[in-house]
Amino acid sequence: MEIGIYCTSIRPHLWKGLHESLSQNNANFNLCIAGPCPPTKPLPTNAKYIYTNVKPAQCAFIAANNTKGDYITMMSDDARLSAGALDNLLKIIITEQKTIVSSVWQILGSAKAHYSLVVEWGYQRSDNKVRTINLNFPWPIAGLIRREDYDELGVDKNFIGGFWELDTIFEFVSRGGKIIIDENSIFTEEGEHYHLGALSVSIGDYQKFLDMWINKDKVRTERRVPIDSLIYNDTVLTVSQGPKLDCWN
Repeated sequence: MEIGIYCTSIRPHLWKGLHESLSQNNANFNLCIAGPCPPTKPLPTNAKYIYTNVKPAQCAFIAANNTKGDYITMMSDDARLSAGALDNLLKIIITEQKTIVSSVWQILGSAKAHYSLVVEWGYQRSDNKVRTINLNFPWPIAGLIRREDYDELGVDKNFIGGFWELDTIFEFVSRGGKIIIDENSIFTEEGEHYHLGALSVSIGDYQKFLDMWINKDKVRTERRVPIDSLIYNDTVLTVSQGPKLDCWN
């Protein structure tokens, strides 16, 4: 069994730490990184880089499609897992069908599963308070999923930067999938100042996600419209599919 791990290229100086973190496991894995920022040093034999300057969501899609293995997961380049985390997740998922298995997310020193979703940010409200709703399933972070399940979901081409992954999680759950959080596996981040999530909120990706899944503070039982998935074709490395910004081809 092998795990395919995919990542977008933003901060090459962090890749060594990511690979070292992933290597603290017995599980076999391969890592593919795609995007505009090339490595500054030779990569390990089980890692490869693909140059592309398309939008970030499509970079992740490209990287995912250039990994191998029956299981697949996304990482950010500043991601770090506790020792043995991949082994723990793999042990769980091989016994559970239609499942995403995730580490617990450590934020500001607190490691816990998250069951709430922001539906309105403070800057959108007169009282400057974030408004949330409760979910009946936890957020997975860098969740491990069977490749056939990933392939069946697809990645909606209407996302530019981020939150396409949250969209696929909600789609997975709506189709009967379940989320399992392994409390013994910890996911942390290096905490540098580049945050694709914040940028993706500002360019409207988060609102696209909310529009697909939230109706009057309730989660829809199915996506408002079906996923219009990215397609791996002859121009996938050079032409962004769907909406894009001027800074991304």
